[in-house]
Amino acid sequence: MASQVTGSLTRGNSAAAGMDHRQHSLRQLTWLCLAVFSVVFLAVSAASITGRATVARAVDELRGRVVPVQNDVEALRRAFADQETGQRGFMLTGNPASLEPYDAGGTAAVRLMATLGDDLAHEERARTLLDGVAAAADTWRSVAAEPQIAARRAGSIAPAEQAAMELRGKELFDDLRGHLRALAGYSSEMATAQLQRIESAQRLANLIQGIGVVVLAVLVIGALVAVQRRLSRPVEDLLVEVKAVADGDYDQPIHPTGPRETAELARAVEQMRLSLRASTDRLVDSELRDEQARIAADLHDRVIQRVFGLGLGLTSAAARRNPDLEGFIDETDAIIRDLREVVFNLHQTISAPVRSTRMRSAIIDVVEGSVAALGFTPALQFEGPIDDANIRPQAHAAALAVVREALSNVARHAQATAAWVTVAVTSSDLRITVWDNGIGVSDGDVMGNGRRNIRTRAEALGGSATIANLSPGPGAVVEWVVPLNAD
Repeated sequence: MASQVTGSLTRGNSAAAGMDHRQHSLRQLTWLCLAVFSVVFLAVSAASITGRATVARAVDELRGRVVPVQNDVEALRRAFADQETGQRGFMLTGNPASLEPYDAGGTAAVRLMATLGDDLAHEERARTLLDGVAAAADTWRSVAAEPQIAARRAGSIAPAEQAAMELRGKELFDDLRGHLRALAGYSSEMATAQLQRIESAQRLANLIQGIGVVVLAVLVIGALVAVQRRLSRPVEDLLVEVKAVADGDYDQPIHPTGPRETAELARAVEQMRLSLRASTDRLVDSELRDEQARIAADLHDRVIQRVFGLGLGLTSAAARRNPDLEGFIDETDAIIRDLREVVFNLHQTISAPVRSTRMRSAIIDVVEGSVAALGFTPALQFEGPIDDANIRPQAHAAALAVVREALSNVARHAQATAAWVTVAVTSSDLRITVWDNGIGVSDGDVMGNGRRNIRTRAEALGGSATIANLSPGPGAVVEWVVPLNAD
């Protein structure tokens, strides 16, 4: 058994060495998750910052270039309108004060044309429109405004001639107004296009931010799932397996899964399980040797004494030459049956088939093993959490021996036709009751070491045992009680 455990430990260690390079440690998994989160967060942050910067640049361009161009175009329209108003007023009144709007508008128009020329220097269409405005303005001033002002300064103008001048001036200024309207439309288009760029940049920034939030949410969910699969589930499985071993199921293997730390813990528990199983097997083997000693004592107490008495009887009969030996033959048959019982029980004891480490299965094995000696099948009943209780290995082995001992006594002494076995587990005790419908026991009954063995096992575990006759009714009862845990 020790060699098997050593071999199992060796195989477990070699398998563990082979799996170490495939299993990531909890620290590695943690750093991996942090690295992934950091990379995604930085990427999303960079994209979001880039989008916001694009929006900011577009807004700055709108405020710093497009809006000023619109304002200058509108101011240019007002300047030319002021010039026309001043020119027409002077033509009507001849008052030099009426020319102040004309002169101020001319000065403003020159300044604004220069500013717009600088602002729209890189816009081919804008330059074309601005050149059209300049040409129309020069034509209006040179053909209509300046000559008419000069004529009015020279003196009064005939109504017919003045009407013709006004009509000519209006036609030329309407042409200028059309060019100004086209330039204003272009500035509005610039503003509309810039607003669309701002809106597009804003949508892109929002989209990038939304995608970033979704990606981070997916990563969080993925991290939770990964933690569940890689850490929580292996730990839960390990806990279930360790509880099974703690409850006495030493045949339950401990599987090393999950991160390297939990796998190492599982392998350590597996080695402990193998050691416990080896210790339990040694304890059971010790119980088997005690059982062999008990059987040897029973052979000496009863069977050998009867054989000795039979020998004396046969010797006496031979000396008297008594032909009636039927009684001795019957006694010989009885001795042979007893020997067969003892040999059968010994075989059941020392052959040690594959033993179940669970109390319920082990008790069933013992009861089924006694059927041949009893000649009938005892009734078996379990009460309480038999397999879930934390029963000491010593109490486990002793309980099996007590059931075997009690049924062996029923088979040899009780002359019973039925027997009952009850195994009960309470919150603090393990109770075994075995009774039959046989002849019962008396103070003069001699059962070899049977009673003494049952009581000794109970007292060794801090419990008690009673063997008495049933009342009322025929038969005897064995009551054996030990605490689940040692004090």
